[in-house]
Amino acid sequence: MLSTIIFFVILGILITAHEFGHFLAAKLNGVRVERFSLGFGPVILKRNWGGTEFMLCVFPLGGYVKMAGDSRNACQGLADEFYSKAVGIRMRIIFAGPLFNYLMAFILLWSIAIIGFPYPEPIVGNVKEGYPAQAAGIMTGDRILEVNGRKVDSWIDMTQYIRESKDKVELKIDRDGTIISLPVLLGQATLGDELGRKKNMPVIGIETTGKVKVVKYNFFMGFVKGATYLFYQTSLTILGFGYMILGKIPAKDAVVGPLGIYSFTDQAVRAGIVAILWLMATLNVSLAIVNLFPLPVLDGGHLFFSLCEKIRKKPVSERIEDILTKAGLAVIGLLFIFVFYNDILKFGPKIWGPKNETVSSDNK
Repeated sequence: MLSTIIFFVILGILITAHEFGHFLAAKLNGVRVERFSLGFGPVILKRNWGGTEFMLCVFPLGGYVKMAGDSRNACQGLADEFYSKAVGIRMRIIFAGPLFNYLMAFILLWSIAIIGFPYPEPIVGNVKEGYPAQAAGIMTGDRILEVNGRKVDSWIDMTQYIRESKDKVELKIDRDGTIISLPVLLGQATLGDELGRKKNMPVIGIETTGKVKVVKYNFFMGFVKGATYLFYQTSLTILGFGYMILGKIPAKDAVVGPLGIYSFTDQAVRAGIVAILWLMATLNVSLAIVNLFPLPVLDGGHLFFSLCEKIRKKPVSERIEDILTKAGLAVIGLLFIFVFYNDILKFGPKIWGPKNETVSSDNK
């Protein structure tokens, strides 16, 4: 029940941030906003405020902002209508939706840095038989202090430094208060990277204890760390979409829909508030980037038409825009069917099947 509530709260925040961006930009640029709807379908709650009708609807899988004169046919040439504004102003209003999702992601990541981010400690939990770590004499309980002279603060750092090495690594280890230096040859194992691609990677054959330490930052350092998290998440998201388009990652592994988000929400609720905030930030980044794709029904499509108008000094013909919009709707419809079907196959057993509480450690 809690996961369901959090799921709808997350969706509500995603949609509200996006539509509020459009709403605020429209108001600041003198465009009259007739309706602000969170969700679709039958209306649950409706209020009029400041000349705008605010609505909460039954199905929370979207939302919209209805501006006066937001189509060429509906525009009467009044000063407060969307299409009466210069193309540059219209582009700002369109772009504000994805921008606010991005700003929301940054605020969430900044908050995580202040609350404290849990890092897995670089303590050896298990030494795998037949791997270089065993031959080098690494033991359970050893704390990895350095890899090739580089200080290690977390298991994540250690893994990255090992994967960047060739042939062997020099480890500095704390074993019951005694500092030991050990040269360790590198082995190879097929593992999934951050984007889900299976690759041969350097490993030494150790597993984490699962112990974590929470690192907190002050207000100002949290700002810097939040920006770092945001850059990392943005890069990962763009690379993921890029590899999917190029066929390097199967689409079925790269995209998720509502069921996938619900499954991740369920996992995040069990992990705690930081996991929930991280999930929300990740979804905001993804929503911002997806909405900038140049498909006619998305913000990116509207920006594309506006950019064409700015370059050509006249709008794209309504006939061409109508054809491209219908084609875009068809593509979105097919994608929705694919994503929903993929969600059922991929996440259905996790949601409706028996719960598996076992969490396995990554081999390094």
